[in-house]
Amino acid sequence: MKKISLLFLLLTLASNAQELQKGSVIKNYGKFYNIQNPDFKLNLHKKYKVIFDIRKTTNDVNVGNPLLDIVARFVNIHVAQGVPLENLDIVVVFHGSATKDILSQAAYKEKFRKKNPSLNLLKELNKIKIKIYVCGQSALHYNIQRNDVAKPVQFTLSALSVLTEYQSLGYQIIDFN
Repeated sequence: MKKISLLFLLLTLASNAQELQKGSVIKNYGKFYNIQNPDFKLNLHKKYKVIFDIRKTTNDVNVGNPLLDIVARFVNIHVAQGVPLENLDIVVVFHGSATKDILSQAAYKEKFRKKNPSLNLLKELNKIKIKIYVCGQSALHYNIQRNDVAKPVQFTLSALSVLTEYQSLGYQIIDFN
C-alpha cells in the first residue's frame, strides 16, 4: 500500500509541474513559466521603461545571444500578466563581445560562414518597436562598419552615451551580463 501511495504522490507532483510556455507576443523566443497569482503584483497601468545592457555573448557562432532571449521573455511575461504591450518601452544596447550579434546576414556569413542566429529575434523585437542600438566604439574595435549592421539596429557613438541618456530619462537598467 505504501508503494501505491508513493507512486500516486509522485504522479500528482509530476502532473502539477509547470512547463515552459510560448509568449503571445514573441512566439518563438522568450519562453517562460506562467506564475499564477504571484505575491508581487505588477502595476498594469504603469509605463515600464527599461534598457537592457548586453555586452556578452556565447562563443558558439551557431547560437543566438541568450541575453537577447531575456528581452523577449521580459515582454512575454509582462504581457501574460496583463501589462499592455504599449506600456512596455524597451531599449537594448549591444557592446563588447556581443557586438557580433547585430551583424547583418551578409556580414555574419562573411565573417563566420554561418547565418546570424540572433537576426530573427532582432527583427521580431523591432516589429514591436523595441529600440536596438550598437556601440560604435565596440563595433569599430571589432572591425564592424556601419554598413555591416543589421537593419533594425542603430549605430551610436557609444554604449556609454546611450546608457547615460536613457537612464537620465528614467529608464531602469537591466544587466544580466
